[in-house]
Amino acid sequence: MKTNWLLGSSLALGSVVTAGLIAGCTGSVGDAAPVANHPPAPVPSGSSASSGSGTGTGTGSGTGTAAGAPSVTVNTAGPPAAERAGTLLMRRLTFREYDHMMARLLGDTTSPASGSMPWTPDAAGDSGFVAPTSVASYHVIQYEQTANALVTTALLSAAAGKPTGAFAIPCTNPAAAAETTCATQFIANFGLHAYRRPVSAAEQTDLLALFSAVRTNLGFTDSIGELAKAMLQSPNFLYHWEIGPTNSVAGADGLAPLTQWQVASRLAETIWESMPDDTLFQAAQNGELGSPTQVAAQAARMLQDPQALQSLYSFHLQWIFNMGFHVTDLGTIVAKPNSLLTASAAQGLQTEFTQFLASVYVPPGDGTLNTLYTAPYAFVNHDLAAIYGVAGPVNGFAKVTLDPTQRGGIFTQVAFLAGIEDSIADNPVYRGLAIYTKALCGLIGPPPSNNIPPVNFVPGATTRQAYDKHGSSGCALKCHGIFDPAGFAFENYDGVGQYRTNESGTPVDATGTFPTPLMAQGLGGSTLTFSGALDLSKQLAASAEAQACVDRQWTRYMLGRMETPAEEGSLEVAYRTGAATAGFSVRDMLVALVSSKAFLYRLPSPGEM
Repeated sequence: MKTNWLLGSSLALGSVVTAGLIAGCTGSVGDAAPVANHPPAPVPSGSSASSGSGTGTGTGSGTGTAAGAPSVTVNTAGPPAAERAGTLLMRRLTFREYDHMMARLLGDTTSPASGSMPWTPDAAGDSGFVAPTSVASYHVIQYEQTANALVTTALLSAAAGKPTGAFAIPCTNPAAAAETTCATQFIANFGLHAYRRPVSAAEQTDLLALFSAVRTNLGFTDSIGELAKAMLQSPNFLYHWEIGPTNSVAGADGLAPLTQWQVASRLAETIWESMPDDTLFQAAQNGELGSPTQVAAQAARMLQDPQALQSLYSFHLQWIFNMGFHVTDLGTIVAKPNSLLTASAAQGLQTEFTQFLASVYVPPGDGTLNTLYTAPYAFVNHDLAAIYGVAGPVNGFAKVTLDPTQRGGIFTQVAFLAGIEDSIADNPVYRGLAIYTKALCGLIGPPPSNNIPPVNFVPGATTRQAYDKHGSSGCALKCHGIFDPAGFAFENYDGVGQYRTNESGTPVDATGTFPTPLMAQGLGGSTLTFSGALDLSKQLAASAEAQACVDRQWTRYMLGRMETPAEEGSLEVAYRTGAATAGFSVRDMLVALVSSKAFLYRLPSPGEM
């Protein structure tokens, strides 16, 4: 039996959320329309009516191509600003979250939404990260088909005595008089995990009505399956809100603390890209997520769990590789013809990337930005090792030490160097954009309306010579002159990431200089003068501007939107926490962020309270 409850009224989100809150924050079902009446996410600095410079609240673009810096200041010296909190988006599960939760709920590891045959991907928002807020019509079909198929499989496993995930039927062939009690137990247990909070009395009544309706035509276990299908298509599963039985009351400062269930779910969403485990659920039930100290302790525990690799991969992939116009998924990169990037090497990039991140963030890794940006080692399979010029394992992956005069950190690894560009040639533009806009949080406006000449590659000339000539032309200089220099730092690496000292018989020139975004705006910062990628990476690791940028990027990922002045204090507290450790502890910074007021509180929507 097929069950589609996403559009039904019985399990509508309104049974959990007050009418006033719905008016301010509800999601939508249809042709991927934005969240109704939700205030737009803040946009980067500049003015949409100006040439793109300045530090206002516009888009930083307009008709020109000038650079900008984030409008929300993160002061890296002196006392931090007072902590506050902004609005909380009602976000739909990302497809990766959906898959991870289905694995936990039903034991399914096929990743139906983001695996080998992924659904149409959600576009990243202004923050650079995916944070969907709506359900399109085709999503309804996909959710229905997936719930029907996976629950049917779970029922078969349960019948074979092999229950999977959280799908456990509490009774076997119960007497008719006991069926309602058994169904109620299932609703409470499975519902707690699916909704990531206790099922309300009204929701239980609706679900029992469904059970009674389908039970007239189906057996007991199949009727339980219909309950699971309904819950997995409910907005209570598909959206992040998770208030629980009691809503918060705003304090004198106008901010409402998140409920214990919201904190548990937000922690799992941020650190695991999934749902809470039993420890988090129990902590929420016991009221043990009410203080920053309690939350920080949970966050530290969670970062040591293997599930943390899910979020670490997703955050860093979107942070470094999502250019808006050009998005990379390391899991889908294919071999590049006539190169060392074979099919095996290409298929290994996601593992290389993930294992390196784990070695940095997860103890005994030191968790520092310095290690992330400068560590001279990588995790390789046999074919990736050939690109690095080292001996690799015959099978599987192994950690290898790299030549510290050639390699250091994530920006000199093959995953970045080969993954940032689709073609066989290296591309200083994409590499430079990653440094300027991702590692330094710089803003670049769109190209000018006039036609920019193409890059002309002359036989016998180097890549840099071609891009230097292109970027110095009058109509390209205003944008390419800003970020191309950072890309030239990587000229010692070809399009697949192999190290070189000569190109076309000419010595490689990997030197350069450029002002950081804050320097370009006259807001501090520095001018970075470098000789190669290793030199640039070391300077970035030690740069307060780059350190604060990582703080910003994790905040954007955590909130699903751009930072606003309301998050300024929490950003500054987290920055100082990271800076207290030599090399800047990104791990400590992250723990500070998820235990900050910006994470644990929200500004209520108009008319909600």
